[in-house]
Amino acid sequence: MKKGMALLFLITMTSMFFSAASAAEKDPPSIKVGHVGHDHQLALYVAAQAGASLEKDYGVHLKELKPQEVYDLYEKGRLVARVILVRVGGGSKMPAALEQGHIEVGLGGLGPVAKFVDKGAPIKVLAPLNNDGDALIVRTGFKGSSWAEFIREVKVSNRPVRIGYKDPMANAYMILVRALSEEGIRFGQEPVGQDGKPVQVITVNLQGDENALPSLESGIVDAVVVNEPTPTVLVQKKAGHKAADLSDLPPKGRWKGHPCCVVAAADTAIRDKKEIIKVLLKVIASGADLMSKDVEKAIAAEAVWTKTAPETGRKSISHVSYVIRPDETWRRAVDTWLEMMTTSNQFQKNLKGKSIKEIDALLLDLGPMNEALSEMKIGPGKGKKK
Repeated sequence: MKKGMALLFLITMTSMFFSAASAAEKDPPSIKVGHVGHDHQLALYVAAQAGASLEKDYGVHLKELKPQEVYDLYEKGRLVARVILVRVGGGSKMPAALEQGHIEVGLGGLGPVAKFVDKGAPIKVLAPLNNDGDALIVRTGFKGSSWAEFIREVKVSNRPVRIGYKDPMANAYMILVRALSEEGIRFGQEPVGQDGKPVQVITVNLQGDENALPSLESGIVDAVVVNEPTPTVLVQKKAGHKAADLSDLPPKGRWKGHPCCVVAAADTAIRDKKEIIKVLLKVIASGADLMSKDVEKAIAAEAVWTKTAPETGRKSISHVSYVIRPDETWRRAVDTWLEMMTTSNQFQKNLKGKSIKEIDALLLDLGPMNEALSEMKIGPGKGKKK
């Protein structure tokens, strides 16, 4: 009798164990990840498309449950978390979603994240995603095949030249206004500035890249500053011509290799989901490394995730540098960017009056990415322009 009860107890406990294990497999912890949906964030998309094939070389992968929305995150065959992907939009939208708790990790522009940290948002930058990838596109019929020629047209125009941008926190807009200042061009959102003098450039908030094409075609604006793949699309549709990469705008050499998109996260997520975030960063790094070896995978992923035609994606990707490792070169570029924001009075609260070193300490948490990379077999860590 006692033996029977012992056997029954053993069977019951074993059943409970496997039931618990099964439940854990079905209901892993989740993490919400926001992304903008353009090719600056291809590393994530390439990894998602690669699926289980990533496991062999990188030890991590994403298993698709619902295309472009829900994935299971694995490391060495172990289910780590369920990843919920959320399309949040660019500019201020991604860090706003982080601050409001709609997402826990976000992919988006460095500048907007820094602005939100200045306002007190409890978020940090964890890793780079890309450098460069922004351009000035001038509408068909308007002169200016280079930045110098465009500025000459601005100076001789008998009316203000109108330049569109997608968001006041977008990197492209920040570079544009600094470059206009360097050229001594008066600009603003109204025909007459606060000093009572007429402006030479009216900057127009287009409320997103998707409005660049109709705005150029209708003549609402004379030019736009936008990020890939939009510049390539505009040129291919003959809505305008490329006058300059924004990395070439003045001050000369200042914007070469400028940081653009980054991986950021809420402080609470960094604290409470540290291991999950580390594995997620491994997946993103794997995607970046994979596309640096095989550009066709990047083009295929872009076609699925951004609905960009392969012939457009091939040209678009060639204008973007994909970065994996937050090395000294990237850190210097970040500091240059932060210095620009500081001297442009972009910081008005928590970061105002602070040194670049102090801002770095409040903005960056590179430990998780460096730890992730130390556990992986990845080369130098920089993607190349394709």
